Amino acid sequence: MAAVVDRLGPAVARDLRHSATSPHRRVVRLVVAACILLSLPVVLHKVHGHAIMPALDLVLDTTATVVLVTLTTLAWARFRERQVIAAAFHAGAFAALASAYGVAVVVSLVRAPGVGDRVALDSAQSFVFALARLAAASLFVLAGVLTRRSLASWKPPWILAAPPLVVLLTAAVGSVFDPPDVPILFTFPDQTGLPHTTPFGMALHVVTAVLFFVGVSVSRRLWHSEGALIDSWIAIGLVFAGFAELHAAIYPSAHPGQVSLGDMLDLMCSLCLLAGLSSAFRASQRGLRAANAELATLRDSEVERAAIEERSRLARELHDGLAQDLWLAKLRAGEVASTEGLSSEARRAAADALAAIDVGLTHARDAVAALRSLPSSESGFHDLLRRAVEEHAGRFGLRVEFTYDGDPSATIAPKTQVEVLRIVQEALANVTRHAEATVAGVSLVLGDGRIRLRVADNGRGFVVAAAGGAGYGLSSMRERAALVGGTLRVDSTPARGTLITLTAPFTRATARVAVDRS
Repeated sequence: MAAVVDRLGPAVARDLRHSATSPHRRVVRLVVAACILLSLPVVLHKVHGHAIMPALDLVLDTTATVVLVTLTTLAWARFRERQVIAAAFHAGAFAALASAYGVAVVVSLVRAPGVGDRVALDSAQSFVFALARLAAASLFVLAGVLTRRSLASWKPPWILAAPPLVVLLTAAVGSVFDPPDVPILFTFPDQTGLPHTTPFGMALHVVTAVLFFVGVSVSRRLWHSEGALIDSWIAIGLVFAGFAELHAAIYPSAHPGQVSLGDMLDLMCSLCLLAGLSSAFRASQRGLRAANAELATLRDSEVERAAIEERSRLARELHDGLAQDLWLAKLRAGEVASTEGLSSEARRAAADALAAIDVGLTHARDAVAALRSLPSSESGFHDLLRRAVEEHAGRFGLRVEFTYDGDPSATIAPKTQVEVLRIVQEALANVTRHAEATVAGVSLVLGDGRIRLRVADNGRGFVVAAAGGAGYGLSSMRERAALVGGTLRVDSTPARGTLITLTAPFTRATARVAVDRS
């Protein structure tokens, strides 16, 4: 999407992003309002919203792990392919969270007697989650602060690897030593069995929540400047993550297998990130299709340019080479014909030679005109065809009627123009030489991407099956039609004339791929 928008120009791209800012701001405000409403019972009525549901907690942790690992891969690939600095920090944040959730899954599977059974209290695991969220929130903020700076002095692989390594090392130390001087995040001061946050835990969760909310602003700015959909979804997801930390500051989760309203908010965060992943994938697909279509357009333009250059070269060769040689031959044949003392047979042969040279010159002029006509000018082609028909009629004294019905936007390939012109010339030559016709008609229709040509006469006709396509130049016309992807049909009956029908596409180029730009 960003690539497509950027090709529209800086001013247009900026206007598009500004116009999309208001709906996104409304979505963020709606999410904030929903989180506040969900948090009011916790604050005003002391509704802790906790329940010991090990099986559900395992499902939530597993889902979050898979989503976050996928997001880590996507963000790192985005950094490697497009050198988006923010994506490197996003990858580190996702990797830190994925590591914490992965540790929770391992603890639930290893320490519980069975799937769905409750696991004993583990203060180290809660500290692992708190550390992972603090690291992730900090990385989301750094993604915006350092996005315009060079990573030359940084080691991007360490941005990805360091956060999860710290999280996993903390989990390993806590599981092996379980030292009593580990900072306590919660206590159990009463008989309710509910954990209460310590001052240290309260400060840690609040700082993390503030960083998540700062990350919302940072991600929105990244989306506004870069146009990547994943950043807009990250901004929405961080709203849920920030409120989840505020819930943890009031009623922390102490037991593995404990599910709370904060966990539901974390689930919403994961779903937003998953939606962002899906949107980013679809946007990448649309961008890829748009790029392919643009490449196809550029390829066709380059082929057309090369064809025009080659046609111009051939036209010059015909005009300066063959046509000049034919003119010289005509002059020499005229001198021979005017020589005194020639026999009648010699004069007749000289006259035949002059007539043949005139026909060759006419064909050369037609070829030069066809080669020099612009392929984008459909009207130029039908005018060229009309002149060829009228010239043939005037030269041989045959009455030929020409009709045309065309689409003004039609564009005919250069090769197709040349072959259609040759087919008409050959068909009219057959009428003159063999049909003994008094009138002929040429009809050209251009529309729906196809050429429809009809050449008819009122001559003596013939049996098509008996001709076998070998006589009357029929095989040559069929070969020309096949060269441009068309078909040629011949209908003739003795004493009732002949009808030749050609149907061909404007061009044999493959159709361009349609692009979804929504």
